[in-house]
Amino acid sequence: MLLSCSIEPSPALPPGTFAFGVFGDGPYRAWEEGRFRHLIKDVNESHLEWLVHVGDIFWYPCTDKNFRRSRRAMDSIQHPVVYTPGDNEWTDCHEDIAGRFQPLERLAQLRQVFFSNPARSLGARTMPLVSQAGDSTHAEFVENARWVRGGFVFATIHMVGSENAKEPFEGRTAADDEEAVRRIEAGVAWMEDAFALADSMNLKGVVIAIHGTPGLYYHPKPRPGFEVFLDRLEVRTKACGLPVLLIHGDGHTYTVDHPLRDRATYEPLPNFTRLETFGSPDIGWVRVVVDTVAGEFVAFEPRVMRRWWLW
Repeated sequence: MLLSCSIEPSPALPPGTFAFGVFGDGPYRAWEEGRFRHLIKDVNESHLEWLVHVGDIFWYPCTDKNFRRSRRAMDSIQHPVVYTPGDNEWTDCHEDIAGRFQPLERLAQLRQVFFSNPARSLGARTMPLVSQAGDSTHAEFVENARWVRGGFVFATIHMVGSENAKEPFEGRTAADDEEAVRRIEAGVAWMEDAFALADSMNLKGVVIAIHGTPGLYYHPKPRPGFEVFLDRLEVRTKACGLPVLLIHGDGHTYTVDHPLRDRATYEPLPNFTRLETFGSPDIGWVRVVVDTVAGEFVAFEPRVMRRWWLW
């Protein structure tokens, strides 16, 4: 039975701040659906500028029906939703449990369902975005988006789990290998553009959202598929000196820490923060509060839906 209808509301925002939300990696199973509905209600009742969804929108199968169901859930959120794909949506769809789909075919369908208008976010209230689709060199990457708010540049980059789609699988083809190389190249270029924009506009910070866990604790030997990304992230973070926030999912463990290190000294880079959001079986989201005057991330507020919420 449902024992309670709500959790404590988010605290009021101090003057000169704004907040956005982060969610990903769920719901996976039927018994998580009730908590997911409460999560949407909680998000809708919170004062947010937008919600970043870091992918893994379901736990199989990779059907058009599940794509459309997840799209409807995103559009029921009363804030703009900026979504970057996870591996469950396409990379891992070759698995038996997923329906033995061809991953590249699922990626094409994913783009059609969720990114038919890359210049606008998802959600009931949309907002304008700059998409990498506007770059003729990487025009197919409609899912990579960018926007500026409160002196910070925000960018989503399509980098997923399963070693950034480099993990071997039965039936993998040269086309799958080529896709991974090109997508990673496009993602690194999109990140470079975000840092360049921060520099040219004299902004206060950079926020990047991806899906896959890049292996920050093992830097400078990151997980396969993330080597170039982390190399350039380290170089850019050191050079800009601004607060840099990397958001990701995939590991399903809420974490806020500072794991990116200088390869020369192996000392943590003090201006870098990593936020990993919740994931199944925990259905929760994180409210991030940004001080636009000081140019700082002043709060990370975890909001977990109670496990005994059934509907």
